[in-house]
Amino acid sequence: MGATTACIAGEEVYRQWQAGSIRGTSLGSRQTPFGPSGDLFLVEGEGQPFYLLPRYGVGMGKTAPSRINYRANIYALKDMGTRCILAWGSGGAITHSFAVGDIVILNDLIDQTRLRIGTFFENSPLGFLRQFPVFCPSMRRVVAEVLHDMKLVYHGTGTAAVTEGPRLETPAEVRWLTSIGAEVVTHTFVPEVFLARELQMCYIGVCYVVNYAETGSRQPPFIGGGLFAALDPNAGNNRLAGVLGSITQIASNVADALEKTDANCECARTLAHYTKEYNLGDDWRTWFDKVQ
Repeated sequence: MGATTACIAGEEVYRQWQAGSIRGTSLGSRQTPFGPSGDLFLVEGEGQPFYLLPRYGVGMGKTAPSRINYRANIYALKDMGTRCILAWGSGGAITHSFAVGDIVILNDLIDQTRLRIGTFFENSPLGFLRQFPVFCPSMRRVVAEVLHDMKLVYHGTGTAAVTEGPRLETPAEVRWLTSIGAEVVTHTFVPEVFLARELQMCYIGVCYVVNYAETGSRQPPFIGGGLFAALDPNAGNNRLAGVLGSITQIASNVADALEKTDANCECARTLAHYTKEYNLGDDWRTWFDKVQ
């Protein structure tokens, strides 16, 4: 049985799989015109099945963000019938509004990467696409409803600055990112979100806050929620552990909710004017041959 929803996450997926907390089928890597994808898992439970794809290896096998084969990953998911991608990534808060353990449903981003290939169509006009809205509005609503029902602490909007990595940012870089509107900094979501748009897939970025970005100060921002909330160093860590342990359950609930919503989304028509203008046909796999 296949799936139409996929969850892309980090190395925590491997740890949970090895611990037996994720049940499903290991599908291994999938060959694509852009090389092999990352490992894929099909998670099947009581609800809708979904694909799970870890970006990174685990332990000493973890690679730099710029070395991930993003094009192969997105192509493989599309080729397997995926329509919607729920992407998770860790980040550092650079606003006092976000605290460790919070979940941020992103609605915008600032791309500060330099080494990653950001398009499937380097030698054709198909990559000239408007990036508004950046993340699928329909999926953002669904994820917000799921998180609300699960009683998790989340923010319905947020702007992420995506830096190259693997090094973390300097204090001056963080101050600059804050000045241009970033609220959280991460190494994730780029170019996945742009590649998903090129293949007419719904994509949403969800960031979980793991720390406070470097500002030169050793004093973390105040955490709201109570008079002495900022004095409890374990509160955020406990929430973070809860989020990491709930990623697959959240993905399962999102997959169930998406199955009940209208699948007629504008994300499925982002290249409609190009396919008509260049007579590309309905089979997206042939687009690469016809225009390159």
